Amino acid sequence: MNNNNPEQAGGQREAGMKCPKCGAFIRTSIFQLLTTNALVCPSCHLRLNIDRMKSKPAFDALRKVQAAKDNLEKKSHFNR
Repeated sequence: MNNNNPEQAGGQREAGMKCPKCGAFIRTSIFQLLTTNALVCPSCHLRLNIDRMKSKPAFDALRKVQAAKDNLEKKSHFNR
């Protein structure tokens, strides 16, 4: 897959962002954002540090989304 193309099979967008330095796509996930202190561009290796204090409202929302996702996955496995 091309580093600049965030499209997955089925037309779904992959989670991530464009590197502010080189424009390559930096893939990430909610789990990765919640557990890491930085993202690194796979092309130019720019390190993007995450300021957890300034981003607290966003992290609180991400935790809720991750909990809902985990709950949905748990229930979908239970019903099979």
